[in-house]
Amino acid sequence: MKRKLITHKSSDLLWQTTALLFFWIFLFTLIVGFLDYLALCYYLPVFPFLSWGSMEPRQQIMIVCIVISMLVLSFCLTMIISSIYKKIIYYPLKTLLSEVERASKYEGLADHAELYLRGGKMNIFDLSNPRQLWTDRVKDYIDSVTKERYFDDTTGCFNRKYFSQAITDVLKTQMMCSITHRSGFPRTASNQYCMYLIDIDHFKLINDEFGHQYGDEVLGQVGTTLRSVVGSAGIVIRSGGEEFLVIVYINYPMNFSQLAEKLRVEFSETVYVINPKTQEIRPVTCSIGFVPFPVFQDDLTALSVEQHVNLSDQAMYLAKSEGRNTWRGIEANITPGSQSEFDKAAVSLEYGTKAGYFKVCRPTVIPADYI
Repeated sequence: MKRKLITHKSSDLLWQTTALLFFWIFLFTLIVGFLDYLALCYYLPVFPFLSWGSMEPRQQIMIVCIVISMLVLSFCLTMIISSIYKKIIYYPLKTLLSEVERASKYEGLADHAELYLRGGKMNIFDLSNPRQLWTDRVKDYIDSVTKERYFDDTTGCFNRKYFSQAITDVLKTQMMCSITHRSGFPRTASNQYCMYLIDIDHFKLINDEFGHQYGDEVLGQVGTTLRSVVGSAGIVIRSGGEEFLVIVYINYPMNFSQLAEKLRVEFSETVYVINPKTQEIRPVTCSIGFVPFPVFQDDLTALSVEQHVNLSDQAMYLAKSEGRNTWRGIEANITPGSQSEFDKAAVSLEYGTKAGYFKVCRPTVIPADYI
């Protein structure tokens, strides 16, 4: 029964696609046929706009021939385009989903190919978002069905596996694609990624004093807060026990420090723990380290994605060592002259700073520690 229903849905989609194609093709051919009719009437010459009974026989024959030829032409074009559609789009999509189904062990992907060609809407061709091709819809669906593999239940954020298996490839691709679009100077249309590594201050004390249940509540608050601040401009990943990696796409002018301060303030104002005995509300703060990606604009591929994460981690630990509840950022100063120098600077922020490759950004006023 299920297989029959699925077959019916697939046939229904193909029939609707064919009908829609025929409608638009026939409409186009009618317009072309009408223009041909006017041209022929001008050539004969006869007046084109007469009642059927007032027309000459040759004019009536001309109209009938044009209509029949337009119908035949529309039917032939519809069959040809429908065949191409099935061969190039529909059946390859089902094959692709079948392969993903076998590899991921998620059953039923290929059975619902029509849903992704529709784009989740009643229209077969989603003209409201022409940039989202059927391949994009397949990718979106594959991402959604595998989301549970990349999802952290405690915080509502993505997990480390999502970063290593999905986002890293995206960042590498974006980095390579951006090479040909660099003009050397930032402008209104410029944009750049930035990585923020956020660590909860004194999280171990929260677990030790109040218990892991309260620690999980704090983690949930952190996930909600960070996702609220970032919005659709980026993603939030729980990269460790109490560490979160935020990857944001920032438009010109790229004020990375401003977002770092916003993250710190929102964190300290919305994340808290309640003492179960005294009902005292104790704010929880964080330490943030960030680095633009890519940090060296003169050599975009010199440092890997993982090396950028490592630099943001070092900046975060610098913030912790200098008081907590604050942030530190890394900006490029001088581009290293060799790959070995790039690697040394990526391993040691201290080395990179002393060598003049980096400069560390700090807030003008270092906030007091809340805990």
